[in-house]
Amino acid sequence: MIIGFNKQFPDKIIKGTKKHTIREDKHDRWHAGMKMHMATGVRTKKQNCFKLDICNGVQNIIIIWDRSSLIMNKATVYIDNKNIGGYFPELKYFNCTSTIEQLAKNDGFYSVREFFAWFDENFTGKLIHWTDLRY
Repeated sequence: MIIGFNKQFPDKIIKGTKKHTIREDKHDRWHAGMKMHMATGVRTKKQNCFKLDICNGVQNIIIIWDRSSLIMNKATVYIDNKNIGGYFPELKYFNCTSTIEQLAKNDGFYSVREFFAWFDENFTGKLIHWTDLRY
């Protein structure tokens, strides 16, 4: 299956620093063993398949934002229904677990702040792996 990526990610995938991707999967299409045609510019004349790989496995991921507090927002991340920690964006020295830091890095982001700027709303989806990494 073709899976599209923004231009910031192909080099990280090829170098091995981006180890998975996070996607909505409303129709439960992704599963281990699927061929992955990783590309940029999907459905355009500039489509470029930069890597072929196999989906090594998937994990469920849920990100829940709690913005009910007048003092501080919080995002909580669950992988396979396990709470891996929270993120508080207003803290000068943000507080999060090392697992969330690894999740952000392994998904190709430079920082936890950048990761949560991308995932800035409640989200339910899949971690799609092409390595043996699991959380």
